[in-house]
Amino acid sequence: MDTESVLFRAQCLRAVRDFFLEHHYIELDTPALARALVPERCLEVFQTEYFTSVHAKDTQKLYLVPSPEVFLKPLIAQLQRSAFQISKCYRNGESMGALHRPEFTMVEYYTVYADYKTSLDVSSKLFRFVVEQVQSHPLADPYSCACFCAPFEYVTVEEAFLRYAGFSLSHASSVQTLAQEVLRSGIDLGARAGVDYTQWSWDDLYELLLVHIVEPKLRSIKDRCVVLYDYPIQISCLAQEHTGRSGIQSTSPNKGDAPHWVVKERWELYVRGVELINCYTEQRDAKHVTRYCREEQTAKQGSARVVHPVPEGFAHACARMPPCSGAALGFDRLVALLAGRHSLDAFVYDQ
Repeated sequence: MDTESVLFRAQCLRAVRDFFLEHHYIELDTPALARALVPERCLEVFQTEYFTSVHAKDTQKLYLVPSPEVFLKPLIAQLQRSAFQISKCYRNGESMGALHRPEFTMVEYYTVYADYKTSLDVSSKLFRFVVEQVQSHPLADPYSCACFCAPFEYVTVEEAFLRYAGFSLSHASSVQTLAQEVLRSGIDLGARAGVDYTQWSWDDLYELLLVHIVEPKLRSIKDRCVVLYDYPIQISCLAQEHTGRSGIQSTSPNKGDAPHWVVKERWELYVRGVELINCYTEQRDAKHVTRYCREEQTAKQGSARVVHPVPEGFAHACARMPPCSGAALGFDRLVALLAGRHSLDAFVYDQ
């Protein structure tokens, strides 16, 4: 990383921290190593060992956190306050591509007595504040800064699939129906030819269509951020659920027709096709959280290379949280995008 890149990254980091402190979020600083993690079937984690003494044969398995969530949610329950953390996160099996690293910096922020709609407003204000602080830097790209400050475009996941994939996701609730849409889309060309998609899970088929059909179309929207919101109930995550319209005002001309489709209160924000923020209205029902952890752990036991323990008492900690919304922002990507880049190479400390 050259000197200007180091200084630009530092200026962005200070701006993010100043925004949350000025808005009375408490800054947290939790460990990178954990004895147990919240299970996510889609993530591989790093495992290490702690030698209890130099000469002891006994060791204790520890895990690098893929997200500070395992520590932050119990602290939110204890403090009953909005909080944020800027931390290193670790995910194994990540491709070393232009936008992925196994170690990366995440800004995770929880807004209490709020839902995912509130976090949209918080995130918009965050972008405007950061741009104001860094736009005079030589590496700040004026077109990218304008993109971050423009009003967001809001599109439900249902609308996005209607617009870009040509079918109603709410009417494709079975694996067989979604597999047919994958075949119709042409994704099965090349190395995927002959794959029996009916043997895939619904959420894997959904992810395939999202990544190969929907997300590439978002790259053409260069003058504003795009928010995909209201995710299918089949997608496993710790977000609350609702039926019908969320109250977020869609800006899509193709609004679809799924008023009674049960969805999760989740949104993801994209900048020129790059996923930057993932946000939920946090699930606080202890039974739901317990069931989620059990199902995710079962899935990991069948596929993950590293299976870790689940933290005791995590579900009850979630139940003690006030109503809140949690968002996770990829800081390295934010820096690169503000500079008009689609690669992290210039802004991360690689050997």
